[in-house]
Amino acid sequence: MDREAYIGFIGRNNSSSVLVNALSQQNYLLTNSFAGLKKDIDTLPGGYDSVYLFGMDKTLTDSFRIEQYADKEGILIPSELDLKAVSEHLSAAGIKNTISKRPTYYLCNEAYRYLLEKYHGRAVLIHIPAIRNFNSMFEKMTFPEHEYESVQDCLNNLGFCYTTRVYKETGKYQTGRLYIAPWGDILRIDDVNIYQKVSDRPFFDEMSDEEKAEIHKYSEDMGLPYEFIKFSRYALGD
Repeated sequence: MDREAYIGFIGRNNSSSVLVNALSQQNYLLTNSFAGLKKDIDTLPGGYDSVYLFGMDKTLTDSFRIEQYADKEGILIPSELDLKAVSEHLSAAGIKNTISKRPTYYLCNEAYRYLLEKYHGRAVLIHIPAIRNFNSMFEKMTFPEHEYESVQDCLNNLGFCYTTRVYKETGKYQTGRLYIAPWGDILRIDDVNIYQKVSDRPFFDEMSDEEKAEIHKYSEDMGLPYEFIKFSRYALGD
């Protein structure tokens, strides 16, 4: 299994910081200065197969831009990752994107070239919109507030989780698509199964009587189907 690292820039309102925290627990944040980010990159662990650097670009509104090159004193340094595959992976998740052959400058370019050198080309810089546009790119996946902690624990321990959706919540979530959780995680829908009888639900015997009654009330008792959904945190390399 490939080892991946996700890297953004420090800042509570920096969309790159928000994204890497949502994508993976294996993430790092770089200082917003030329001298600082070089020190930060020098201290990063080696051995990663793929390194994803995210930077914010305020000119983007509803898409990501994958940077093929970093510039080092007029010399173009290419990413050795399969950028077409990265682009297709994003598109499959509903994220519009382009691959750019024109290098950027300033902090993002500086960080990109250091990462390409450190990881022997196994890195890529992806520019994303500012926070106000970034959040609007993803639909919300809702959960009762009392479930927030248990869902996050499930994702941390198993890598995936399940939820049951009834009545007006059915049909909202599509397999392969990305959604943002109330606590900030980017979630991918892995599977959606439709059932008519509550007794057919997987793990039925593990449900409480209250949970069974709630699903009965808004599905089988009304003659309506319900959905059993598997979801996980999104990762670019999946």
